[in-house]
Amino acid sequence: MNFFFRLKTNFFIDAIILVVVGLILVFLPGTTLTILTKAIGVLILVAGIASVASGIIKKEQNMLTRNSSLGMGLIVSVVGLWILINPHFFESIIPIIAGVIILFSGLMNLGEAISLSRSKYSNWWVALILAVLTILVGAFLLFRPVIALSYVVQLIGGALIYNGISNLWIVSRIHKVDKENGKEVIDVESKEL
Repeated sequence: MNFFFRLKTNFFIDAIILVVVGLILVFLPGTTLTILTKAIGVLILVAGIASVASGIIKKEQNMLTRNSSLGMGLIVSVVGLWILINPHFFESIIPIIAGVIILFSGLMNLGEAISLSRSKYSNWWVALILAVLTILVGAFLLFRPVIALSYVVQLIGGALIYNGISNLWIVSRIHKVDKENGKEVIDVESKEL
């Protein structure tokens, strides 16, 4: 299995996951935000405790490594505990985090739209429009988090659904162009024979 096939498969699976998570966020907003915040707090707390335990248990480490593991573990543990105790602050920065992720995805889609254009795909401009819309949604969440906060879960859910669907469409176009280019190579080779 070649690298590009695996990459397309991973991209496809990621897009499906985005749509599913987006649907959950849209239809179960209150429950989802509470669970998400608590889950993140628990994960960070566990990671911090594991780092502290690693610093205590591993005697063969040098003193600097051991102290930095203990110190970093304590800081991470406090952050996780703080998220669990004060989830509302963390909930308020979720639009910013989601905005960064969606903006990055839109920039990746923009690169893929440019690749489709270079491959002479006739409808490359649709991928460009989808990429620009994804960038705008990400920028809105990133730069207008206060407005987004009142509907944060539904907005993020809708943005994830849109992002997943646009990713699926772009991947299908890239696959189509790759297939056509592969077909053209086979046709050229058979004509030469």
